Amino acid sequence: MTKAELTDKIRKFVPPGSEIYVVELLVHYKVQLKLNKPRSSKFGDYRSPGYDNKFHRITVNKDLNPYSFLITFLHEIAHLTAFEKYKNSIDPHGKEWKSEFKTILQPVVHEHILPVDILHAVRKYMHDPAASSCSDANLMKVLSKYDFDNKQLLEQISIGTTFKLDSGRIFVKGKKLRSWYLCIELPSKKEYKVSGISKVEVLEIKTDL
Repeated sequence: MTKAELTDKIRKFVPPGSEIYVVELLVHYKVQLKLNKPRSSKFGDYRSPGYDNKFHRITVNKDLNPYSFLITFLHEIAHLTAFEKYKNSIDPHGKEWKSEFKTILQPVVHEHILPVDILHAVRKYMHDPAASSCSDANLMKVLSKYDFDNKQLLEQISIGTTFKLDSGRIFVKGKKLRSWYLCIELPSKKEYKVSGISKVEVLEIKTDL
């Protein structure tokens, strides 16, 4: 695939003006990029080269809006650059990775690529980026405004709210456990941990727990 062909494919998933930067990163670091089906527990991941594959591998959920896609991709690129510098000698989301992420983000943090509300949220987030972009409640809420559907993230709804996952399973939101929530499945009333970044459909029904 030529660089021009790759750029044409990438521009379908990222904000206008960012596609050239994304392609430059893909080509420079020889990245295998895979678009994944929606995952409730994460938006993307990075795998370093191994004995079975000599390339860096990044996956990103294909249902993300362009701004979430871009930030998730750059998050994973920061894992790549951190790996190249430090191998496995650092914490996955420690100070070294945070420094790499801030550097990787810089070229897209301006008004020609990001809407004003996302731009402000990203600048604030860059002061201390979390393990996941969606661990930051403010950035998460701003990014979700640009989603293609009307669903909310579990992080955004109130405790005690009944909701349905894409799988069709129904739960009542319970207390927070770091980035997860202890929720009660209906009708079994069994407790399960559900990721705070899970996309949910709020159900207007009363429950008797």
